[in-house]
Parts: sequence; C-alpha cells; structure tokens
Amino acid sequence: MSGITLVTPTYGPDLERFLLQRESLERCGITLPHIAVVQDEDLPLFRKIPFQRNLTLLSTREVLPPQIERRRVAYRYRRRHPKRWFVHKPLHGWYTQQFVKLAVANIVQTEGYVCVDADIFYCDRLVEADFYAADGRLHLYETTEDLDVEMAEWLAQSMRFLGIEMRQKRPAKYIHALLPMHTEVVREMIAYIEDRHKGNWAEAMVDHHVTEYMTYGAYARYLHHLKRVVPAEPTRCLYYWWADQIATMQTDFPERLAQSRAKAVLVQSNLGRAVRDYRALAELAWSRVETTAEGGIHT
Repeated sequence: MSGITLVTPTYGPDLERFLLQRESLERCGITLPHIAVVQDEDLPLFRKIPFQRNLTLLSTREVLPPQIERRRVAYRYRRRHPKRWFVHKPLHGWYTQQFVKLAVANIVQTEGYVCVDADIFYCDRLVEADFYAADGRLHLYETTEDLDVEMAEWLAQSMRFLGIEMRQKRPAKYIHALLPMHTEVVREMIAYIEDRHKGNWAEAMVDHHVTEYMTYGAYARYLHHLKRVVPAEPTRCLYYWWADQIATMQTDFPERLAQSRAKAVLVQSNLGRAVRDYRALAELAWSRVETTAEGGIHT
C-alpha cells in the first residue's frame, strides 16, 4: 500500500459545507481519493450532490461497529420512544464521528489517510507529499506550545486507557485539523485495545471517555514507538476557530493565507456562519490557484 485517502465523517446539517469542500477539491485540482462516511439516514441527500470525482460515499451502517451504530440511531428517538428503551446509552452523532475516523482503517486501501472535517475547504492543491517526511514515514501531528490543561487531561486519560506509564513523559497535543493517520497503526491500535479491554474497541473508548486523536497519538508514540510515523508540525490548515477570528475573516483572510503554508481552511461550524458568508474568500483563493496553474507553476 502507498498513498493517501481523504476521509470525511459528515451528516445532513453539514451538507452545504461538504458541498463547498467537494467543489474546492475540484477547483484546486486535488486528485486524492476521498471517502465520505455519512449518517445512514442522510445518505440519499449526499448521493445527489455534484462534484463527485474520486468520491466514495459510505453509510455509517457500513463503517461503524454495529453496536455503536445502534446507539447512534437510538439517540434520534425521544426518551419515551420504545426504540430508545432497548439500547444502552444512546450516542450523539458528533461523538460517533470519532469512531468513524478509526473504523475507516478497515476500509481504506492506502498506507495513510487524512481526517478532514466537513467544515474545511481547500485553497490549494493538496498532494501526498504534504503528509510525508523525507525518510518516507507519515507525519504524526504533535505540538506542545498550544496544549491547554483540558487537552493535557485528555492525553492522560488516553494513556491510562492504553496502559502507558505517564512519568517522565512530555505532554503533547495530537488534536489538529487535516490530520494524517497511518492505516496499519490504527488497525494495530484497535486490536491492542480489544485485547487489553476484552471487548469491542469503540465501546471501550466510550466507557473510558477517551478521544480518537489523543489515543492514536499516544499509541503511535509510546506503544508503536514511531516505527511508521514521525512527529511533525501541522502547517497545511488555516484555522478560523474562535469567534474573534471569524469576526475579522473578511479583512485578514488574504494576508493570513499568504503568510502561511496552508492548503486548507477550517471555519468552525459551531460559530454559526453560513457558507455564503465566506464563499467569496474561497473563490479568491481558487482564482489564485487557477492562475498559477495556468502559468505552469503551482504554489
């Protein structure tokens, strides 16, 4: 196996953002295969969309462990609905997207895959080399200066869950946008979790309140010993995560983009901005890509 697959977990309310993402893929000339895993009940909506080049649409029913999919579906029913009574602890859809990002390792046919949330659009041509080091190992996004106390606790929870000794370990953050994961490392981590916790890996993660990215990062570094991945700084995504950032996006976007190495932009969906509010900025970035491509030089 070699190469990269893009993976996006998504659902109906994110359709407009996902459409922008798909359009940006084609406008930027990105040819990487793309798998979108859609909540089962919303799949018909996504089958009708344009911009489907190199896209594979899958349902959560095809990807998630059956017991996790049942808990996701049960969450949609009101508390008094009989179908909710017979399911142990229903799970919100956004939570089960964490498990999509790991379960998809049993589906992708490439060495690595990159998790891309639906509220990301591309602003330049993304290629496999963006996620590999010179020695051929896939990047493991690992940072320390942007780690806050809450995220440090998430890492500690994951390390306890995996049975990793925490003394003399340096806290690090493994939660980033446009995040690469090594397919075989994820598969081995899932097998390790099931052996250690004697049950389904996703249910074990729910029971122990651990997150997908911190658990993967801790496993790759401390149990897999960086054999197939190498720590790297994430540079390919420009963040509009906080309210004060989105408030200035219309004025500072061109400068921030020009000063970065970003090839994608995250506009946090919880900020409540519609795609129409920033589509013109995406168009501006695409025109820059198209102009440089016509000139035979690509940024």
